[in-house]
Parts: sequence; C-alpha cells; structure tokens
Amino acid sequence: MKNVKSRKLLNALIRLGFIIKAQSGTHVILTGFRNGLKRTFPVPIHHQIIPIGTFKAILKQASINEEELIEYL
Repeated sequence: MKNVKSRKLLNALIRLGFIIKAQSGTHVILTGFRNGLKRTFPVPIHHQIIPIGTFKAILKQASINEEELIEYL
C-alpha cells in the first residue's frame, strides 16, 4: 500500500479501537488491545505521506494487516 497520509492512518487506527494516549511533538502515541495483548506505538504526524517502511512497522506494532486496515481508511 502506498501514499497513506498520516492523519488518514491515525483516524483509521482510532476507528479500529486504538485511543490516543499522548502526543509528543510530531508523534501521537496510540494504545489499545489486539488479540488480548496491550499494544502501544507511535504514529508520526510530521510527514504528509507515511514512508512505506514506517507504515509497515506501525501495522506490525499494532498487530493488524493491510487488508484489515483498508476497510477503515
């Protein structure tokens, strides 16, 4: 998946059930439960478009796959 805007990704993750725990500068810290485990991870909002490596790292930390995320974008 290419060209995902940071705000759009952030909103999709919130719709998936994650909540904003904190914001530190240009990063929003999200937290939530997936598969019975608590997940906490940062989402950068200083990029208009999230780099692909960062995007994949966020999905891995959140324990979601691209297909699941696409439903919420």
